[in-house]
Amino acid sequence: MSAPETPLWALIYFGVEWVLRLVMLAVVPLRRSPAVSQSWLLLIFFLPIPALALYLLVGRPHLSPERHRRMEEMNERLLPTLSHLEHDPLVAEPDFPTAHLPAVQLARHLSDLPTLGGNHAELIGEYEAVFARLCEDIDNAAHSVHMAFYIATLDDSTRPVITALTRAARRGVHCRVLLDAYGAKKDRRALERALDVPGIDLALSFPLTRPRRGLSRFDLRNHRKLVIIDGHIGYTGSQNLTAPRLRRGLENVELVLRLRGPIVLELQYIFVGDWFLETDALHTAPELFPAPRAYGTSVAQGLPSGPEYPVAIQQRLIVTLLHAATDCVTLTTPYFIPDESLLLALQSAAQRGVRVRLIVSETLDHRLVQWAQESWYEELLEEGVEIHRYQGGFLHAKHAVFDGRISLIGSANLDIRSGQLNAEFGLLFYDTAMADALTQAQAGYLKHAYPLELETWRTRPPGRRFLANLCRLASPLL
Repeated sequence: MSAPETPLWALIYFGVEWVLRLVMLAVVPLRRSPAVSQSWLLLIFFLPIPALALYLLVGRPHLSPERHRRMEEMNERLLPTLSHLEHDPLVAEPDFPTAHLPAVQLARHLSDLPTLGGNHAELIGEYEAVFARLCEDIDNAAHSVHMAFYIATLDDSTRPVITALTRAARRGVHCRVLLDAYGAKKDRRALERALDVPGIDLALSFPLTRPRRGLSRFDLRNHRKLVIIDGHIGYTGSQNLTAPRLRRGLENVELVLRLRGPIVLELQYIFVGDWFLETDALHTAPELFPAPRAYGTSVAQGLPSGPEYPVAIQQRLIVTLLHAATDCVTLTTPYFIPDESLLLALQSAAQRGVRVRLIVSETLDHRLVQWAQESWYEELLEEGVEIHRYQGGFLHAKHAVFDGRISLIGSANLDIRSGQLNAEFGLLFYDTAMADALTQAQAGYLKHAYPLELETWRTRPPGRRFLANLCRLASPLL
């Protein structure tokens, strides 16, 4: 009895799958890290057609030539707004030991923004206190208020800020609010109605409801948190425009910088550029970029990053600072999905005697990320990296201190999404005062955290270990 003949459609399907596997072997590794390439190729090997559909949606981190053209146009038209800083006495050159000079040089190379002295930086760790202080500054605004947030909702915590904006607009202050389309989707209609006031302009970053101007994927986000008032006062950090309790009943713990001084001009520069990319309107009036004035002694440099930039600026800088560290490093982050270079830098620093501490939340708001994150804990603990799990809520703050001299604070997480897909903003500080202030904030976190012990962690349930290892395979795609 002869074997049944294989249907033609099955042969075609089989052939298509293998063609996809072979073609993607050449396509996927192009300008990708080995870890990301391996994750995609593994998925494509087992599920070629569904994986191809997913790849076409979210697999291409690069932007279209049109978007790059717009970025070039923006830089060409916007860079002159900071040209008056080139010879300003407040442009500072950090004076650091030789070990840290490579990091200083790298930051100067990666960022188009200068290092500026004469700044006053105040850390605000109380959630509602941030909004109260912001309302006070908005009520004192003379001509402009610019705000950019990733997540925005209309609730009891944020309603006073919206009301302060409407008061400012009615007395002639021009207010511009830029919200990420995805992050604001929950209350977008309510926010549009609340901000529908003459004098307030509202725009969306990476909008979901119109053509994406040739963007190559739909899940790009503007993750920045920026407020600029009259070009003299600025806010940045980790806190969104939303109530502290957002997901899974967890109350967010944040850290925000209130800034005065020349560095505020760099926040303004980033906001104006983002506004131009989404609205085609470029605002460079002199009152938005006033002559810099000194309000303190902090030396800082803005570090913008995102899909429009060729490298993961902040992650690359953190790796360099880890290799340069000689005493202690403390990293605070809600999401920890390291690439190979960051993982090796953490392990190498600990192996040569640097005290390396990683402060993370015990419970995250995304289970898949939490399971993936936990897959790295054991190998870090084995090399002497301390891991402290915060129990006082969802620790959403993002900052790092290196040797008590250099510190970094902003909106970026230690994950691949922040490195390649999200538009982020961070501030690099070259002074011990900011390092001391952040160290004090980290000491407060440690009071509500417990150190993870290697032997105890090794006894976790096998099911938990399996989930972590499984999610780790997909971590480059998260």
